[in-house]
Amino acid sequence: MEQWITDVMSHYGYLGTFLLIFIEYILHPFPSEIVLTFAGYMTTRTSMNFGIVCLIAVVAATAGSVVLYYIGLLIGEARLYRWIDKYGKYVRIKRKDLDKTTAWFEKYGHWAILLARLVPILRTLISIPAGLTRMNIFHFMLFTAIGTAIWNIFLITLGMTLGDHIHQIIQYVGVYSKIFVVIIALAILYLIYRWWRRGKKTQAN
Repeated sequence: MEQWITDVMSHYGYLGTFLLIFIEYILHPFPSEIVLTFAGYMTTRTSMNFGIVCLIAVVAATAGSVVLYYIGLLIGEARLYRWIDKYGKYVRIKRKDLDKTTAWFEKYGHWAILLARLVPILRTLISIPAGLTRMNIFHFMLFTAIGTAIWNIFLITLGMTLGDHIHQIIQYVGVYSKIFVVIIALAILYLIYRWWRRGKKTQAN
């Protein structure tokens, strides 16, 4: 994977950088710690400009996020409520759970969008509930751009300044990503456990 990513960026420069980041923010197939740090490293070894690479990284991430936003918008709350009404009992999700989630997102959604861009997996998935709740598209793009700029420019700068140690950088940033993946997995398991317990109590009553 790492070699393929570096080959794409080496051969296609700015275009390759844009496509890799764009796809990562839709499907999350390419680790950003590899794509972005190598992009920074490339600014010291090729004619690629640091400022242009940073701009491309933010634009590509925002564009990819907008795709997922519109997928969430296309699904819509109405379809999601119908699905919960029909199948929610099997996964122990009720309408009020979605109501609470929607209310929370409408209240704190802007900050959720901003902070989620710094967290693996969430930085991709957070765009869908933004579309589901019909968050103002301008606000969505603004907070997405700010959040992705913080993370992307940080990694690009690391790659530029410490490029000779790029493999160590990728390793350390990869550890950061794995820690958050574990935290997210534990949080999901905890939620599943709570839903299961609630279902047991409902059956007992």
